[in-house]
Amino acid sequence: MTLARASSLFAVAATAILAAGCATTQLTAQWSDPALRDTPFKKIVVVFQSRSAAERRTLEDALAAQIPNAIQGYRALDDGDISDAKRAAEKLKAAGFDSAVVVRILSVEKEKTYVPGAMHLDPAAPYGRLWGAWGYGWTRAYDPGYTRTDETATVALTVYRLSDERLVWASKSETFNPTSQPQMITDVVKANAEAVRKQFGR
Repeated sequence: MTLARASSLFAVAATAILAAGCATTQLTAQWSDPALRDTPFKKIVVVFQSRSAAERRTLEDALAAQIPNAIQGYRALDDGDISDAKRAAEKLKAAGFDSAVVVRILSVEKEKTYVPGAMHLDPAAPYGRLWGAWGYGWTRAYDPGYTRTDETATVALTVYRLSDERLVWASKSETFNPTSQPQMITDVVKANAEAVRKQFGR
């Protein structure tokens, strides 16, 4: 496959990432197969694997918005077909899809960190006079401690060529404190776009 074809998988996201960056999501692993060069990417089905139909639809919309020539899995497959590999294969082949992007969340880990409080003391403060200390004290009151919860979501993204069911791209990414699931999926696609761009020198 030419450079243009290889990059076309994530062309929209690649353009977006140059302008917006991808600050909270990083790929922790990636792999590509030479067969990536022969995958046409003319009709792509994007699937988010979730037992929640509502979540799946929302996140497949986010995927399709970032990937050219992409059609949401829920538009190509009925809910009864989505988890049946044989029926899904038959329907996607009959509909003329040439590739599939499959995404799933591997884990979501939460970590709590206690941030201790602080008392602001200044030897040079005007404590010698009531009203000087009064005004100063209001601006230097004690800050209580608090507990902060950070979240890290690990996501797997795989790309398959449907003609021979071959895996041609795979990645694992981590998103730190995602603001929302759709935004996280958008950032994951952008991170993959950047990886494809770097690998193929674009």
